Amino acid sequence: MPEPHAAIDGRELTGLISQAYDAALGEDDWASVLGRLARLLGSDSAVTLHPTGAPMPADKAIRIQSDPGYVPLYNTHYHQTWPILPMLPQLPAGSVFVDRMLISDPAFIRTEFYTDYARPQGRHSGLYWIDADRRGLGIHLSLWRSRRRPEWSDGEVRLLRHLGPHLGRALKVQGRLATAGTRGAAPSLLAPRERDCLAWVARGASSKQAARHLALSAYTVDEYVASAMRKLQATSRSEAVANALSLGLLDS
Repeated sequence: MPEPHAAIDGRELTGLISQAYDAALGEDDWASVLGRLARLLGSDSAVTLHPTGAPMPADKAIRIQSDPGYVPLYNTHYHQTWPILPMLPQLPAGSVFVDRMLISDPAFIRTEFYTDYARPQGRHSGLYWIDADRRGLGIHLSLWRSRRRPEWSDGEVRLLRHLGPHLGRALKVQGRLATAGTRGAAPSLLAPRERDCLAWVARGASSKQAARHLALSAYTVDEYVASAMRKLQATSRSEAVANALSLGLLDS
């Protein structure tokens, strides 16, 4: 019997990634992105995307299928009781895991976090993508399943490992845009083909995929992207995309 969700149409993945970047630009709704992600990965309980690390006084998390009554309780107390929290300094940034990978099921279900917070909301097993380092928790995503669902599969873990960085990058782009304020500050900075290539990079396309869409060679796409990176003073493609978006250069 094949693993559920182990093989997903590439167009579905590309569509979800593109939708996340659209949400970062304010052209789509983050709740819709999380709903699509829940269907893709088979979550039947809450899905939460935190754009920051520790809960902030003004809660900025994006949630679906969550009991709003538990949100202030989580922010003031239960996030500190998450049994995985002490393990975060040992995990590399961009880690994807199921909670039972790090703590046994008997130990997990005895915790205050499970008995008083997760179980009353119908949550039994969580799948996570986290951006954490020695300073603590950064951007992170959690998807939950109830007891009636099977355990998370290796295929679903792999899918989230592919999708998580795009969600984190999209949230960082959104933050840059909020900081930058007015968009369209430097419309002539990039050449049209440089903008075209970066736009496809922003949607998660490889050089070969962008080349097919633009009727260029992959080598030429790489040259345009490298040129855009120099102009934007970026050290990576993702940084170039973020800088270009914050300047309003990828609207088309």
